[in-house]
Parts: sequence; C-alpha cells; structure tokens
Amino acid sequence: MTNVKQDGSAGSRQAVVEELVLDLRQFVIGLLVANLEAAEAVRLNPSDLGCLCLLLLHGPSPAGRLAELTGLTTGAITGVIDRLERAGFAQRVLDPSDRRKVIVKPDEAKVEQELLPRFARLNSATMPGFYKGYNEEELATIRDFLSRLLGS
Repeated sequence: MTNVKQDGSAGSRQAVVEELVLDLRQFVIGLLVANLEAAEAVRLNPSDLGCLCLLLLHGPSPAGRLAELTGLTTGAITGVIDRLERAGFAQRVLDPSDRRKVIVKPDEAKVEQELLPRFARLNSATMPGFYKGYNEEELATIRDFLSRLLGS
C-alpha cells in the first residue's frame, strides 16, 4: 500500500481513491488465488469451496437453499454436496423439525483445522490486535465501507 499525503486538495483525494481502488483489486486477486490454492489443496473445486463458505456463513441448509444462494441448479448442488461429504467437510443430516428433509451441515472443526490455516493473511483480521491502530470512528468508517461493498 502506498502512503499518499492528504493535504485536503482534490488531487490528493483523487490519488488516495486511485490507490484504494488498486489496493482493492490486489486484495480481490489475492483472495481469488488463495481460494483456488486452498480448494486444490483439499481436493475441492471453487464451487465446492464457495458452497462450504455459504454453509459456514448461513449455517446448515437444505440443498435447495444452497441452489438459491449460488444460482447453481439443484443437480449441480447435489454433486457439490457429494464432493463435500467425500472430502469430510460436510454431511447430510435429517432436519430435526421435518425428518423428511435433509440438511447439509458443515464440519466446522475440519474447516478450522484444514482449510482456515490456508488463509493466514485474512485470518489475521480476526485477531483483536489487528485493529489496534484504529480508533472507534475509523473502525466505523471501515465497517461502513465494507457494508457498502457488500450491498447491505
């Protein structure tokens, strides 16, 4: 990241925005490469890893919900779930509220043990010390920025 002196001028602000855009691109590319490397290392494909991440984010879900979240067909999701099960990252369990339904449940311990260490740089942002150099207002600004990126 390049430090740009902020003197309040329009040119300086534009330079900071341009640097931020470049940093964002680098971050996204780095994350894509890390995802591909992690998926390959645990013998999954990127769609499988994406579905596993959605299960971790949203919790155990029926296959139909995964299809909705990803835009994949239910047939494709069946293949994803089969691969996640074979790799030991998820399992099909009966829905406790309706035993006719099947829920896909991620194995969070296996993910934490075998997958998360492959994202060491990103994991550093989950440590409280990572945020030491920011005051509350700056953290709120960062959170606002990320929320706007996510569309929420």
